[in-house]
Amino acid sequence: MAKKSETLRQREKAQKDLLELKKMQRGEIDPEILRDDDKKIVPKTFEEKRKNFLFYHKYKLIFGAALLIVLAIIIHSTVTTPKYDATLTIYCYEYVDEQTITDTEAWVKSFYSDVNGNGSVDILAVDCSFSSDIDMADVVQAKQLKIQTRLIEEDSLLFILDDESLAYLNSISDSLTLFTEGNIVELDSSYYDALSDDRIGMKEEKKRYLCLRTIDGSAIENAAQEHYKAAKLALEKIKELSQ
Repeated sequence: MAKKSETLRQREKAQKDLLELKKMQRGEIDPEILRDDDKKIVPKTFEEKRKNFLFYHKYKLIFGAALLIVLAIIIHSTVTTPKYDATLTIYCYEYVDEQTITDTEAWVKSFYSDVNGNGSVDILAVDCSFSSDIDMADVVQAKQLKIQTRLIEEDSLLFILDDESLAYLNSISDSLTLFTEGNIVELDSSYYDALSDDRIGMKEEKKRYLCLRTIDGSAIENAAQEHYKAAKLALEKIKELSQ
């Protein structure tokens, strides 16, 4: 009878140990609190150790993986994003399609120099245009905010404007004429020939101008000096071409 009781006790203990080990593997109990003859019950096999490690370090692993993804995105963006030599703003009261924006970038690029010294000339054209008869107030407001942002960027000195937008921008300051006559060139066929024939808008029937903004007396006067010299040179080249 005693022998049977001892056998039963050992069997019950083995079953208990097995249940505790399974609970530990599932993360239901802490292996640090389990002891057998003053020995901690810990995973023995590689699979047990792997499951135990993943359970207790899963949040660290998730955080580490997220951090690696963010770093990869930042590095990729830094490496692949062009460092633009200048930003040209297109601000006319009409619709301007994406192809016209791309064609304008290529056209201006042919007159520009490598300002940042990275071995290539890259120009970004930003469209702030909208049709004068548009009835969507939120779109107009967004475009107006966008053009105001362009005016405080040190590399955003060249603008393509029409009569209405030129008059508007020159009226926003009482102390500064943003675009003076000497820094305004009417766009001629050399520009329009560079645009796609099937473009929407930006037709030659309407006058448009390439304008270099004034930086003297402005908030960006000191920071924009190098960009101003490059933009002025490009403007003079275009002016000579139109004469």
